Amino acid sequence: MHDREQPAVTAPKPRGQLKLLAIFAIVLVPMLVAGLMAKLGVGIPDSQTNRTDLIEPAISVEDWQLDIQPVGYGSPWRLVVSSPGNCEQTCLELIHEARQINVALGREAGRVEHLIALGAPASEDLLERFAQEYPRLEQARLDRDAYARSLSVHPEGWREGPQLWLIDPLGRVVLHQDPAAPGKQLLDDLKHLLKVSKVG
Repeated sequence: MHDREQPAVTAPKPRGQLKLLAIFAIVLVPMLVAGLMAKLGVGIPDSQTNRTDLIEPAISVEDWQLDIQPVGYGSPWRLVVSSPGNCEQTCLELIHEARQINVALGREAGRVEHLIALGAPASEDLLERFAQEYPRLEQARLDRDAYARSLSVHPEGWREGPQLWLIDPLGRVVLHQDPAAPGKQLLDDLKHLLKVSKVG
């Protein structure tokens, strides 16, 4: 009587290990993908992300002691160039940028004003230049000490030289545009805000 051949014994598959790896993959892979998307700016809808700097903690025109009227529901949005000192080349370039952004809004341009806030009195030559080149440019006096205090917890670069800001109809400073960055970034953010806003 011959012994029957015994079936080959195979080692059991490490099912527990595979399940554990699968759980880790389910949790970690989306986190890694989301992190890469955020870092590279790939695959994120423009309507859901600011391309300019959101102001946190919040600042208002009262913090700057900036006397602009009107403020409140129905008031305009404002593209504001702030210059604690005199308005020189960079300041003038930002004023031009603000006007170009305003014009590029097309039919929504009437909801937005552009304004220069100076910490020093403007010279007669500068006032004449404003009148000739930017007849719709609003002007306001900037309290340099109040301005510096309000920005003490924000990036140091925001306190140095001319800056471009967006102020909402309620008088809140909501966005900051890096002077070295393309104005289209602020334009895109402003278009989105005008689309969803009910206050101005």
